[in-house]
Amino acid sequence: MLKLKRLKNILVYGLGPAARERKRAAKAKARDARFDSGLWDKGDGLARRNYQSYDEYIEHQASKLDRVKHRLDETYEDDLAEFERRFRLCEELEGRRSVLCLGARIGTEVRALHRLGIFAIGIDLNPGAENELVLRGDFHALQFPDGSVDAVYSNCFDHVYDLERFMAEVERVLRPGGILIADLLPGFEEGWTPGNYEAAHWPRLDVLLEAMTTAARFRVVARREMGQHRRDPWTQVVFERLAEEGESR
Repeated sequence: MLKLKRLKNILVYGLGPAARERKRAAKAKARDARFDSGLWDKGDGLARRNYQSYDEYIEHQASKLDRVKHRLDETYEDDLAEFERRFRLCEELEGRRSVLCLGARIGTEVRALHRLGIFAIGIDLNPGAENELVLRGDFHALQFPDGSVDAVYSNCFDHVYDLERFMAEVERVLRPGGILIADLLPGFEEGWTPGNYEAAHWPRLDVLLEAMTTAARFRVVARREMGQHRRDPWTQVVFERLAEEGESR
């Protein structure tokens, strides 16, 4: 199946660097067409995919792994090294002993944290069979107790159905003074549009950051450009979970 797909790509786009650029351009054009169709509601702030129900959202998001698992396996070592690099650059992670990874798929980021000597576990709607690193779960309704982790990591904000529910759950499971590490993509006004499986997007990154800090008790404590990993330009933003009055850190 994979060989047939590669042959089709060669026939359509050719070979070499120019072929890769033609393929990227074609995919970007297709993303833009989907985003400008009736499938999305851009509204005045965050854009949302028009799901008919929450169950439809869950089913759609859970189906992604079967489509991308082969690619994740092929790029595993490269992705593992990239996650480890990002976590090493995150100074705010120093001294944190437990990390919950949201939308972790096969758990590459979890493995990277283990290699740095940090306890970590992931959750995902569909972690696949026999995944020892990732539990099945919904990041809108986490199965963990209040104030139980030092840090939360996610790069899946474009797969969030309800940002307020998501941020409330992150706030709930974090200890006061705990951190949320968010790896984020640019907005659609900054040249980036969502693909087949994204559920939300933002016009600009600063719009998303304002929405995140409005939704729950967080403040931004660090922001750093992480560079491009394959076609994706990433920004890492670290948030601190603020304590309520009378709540000890």
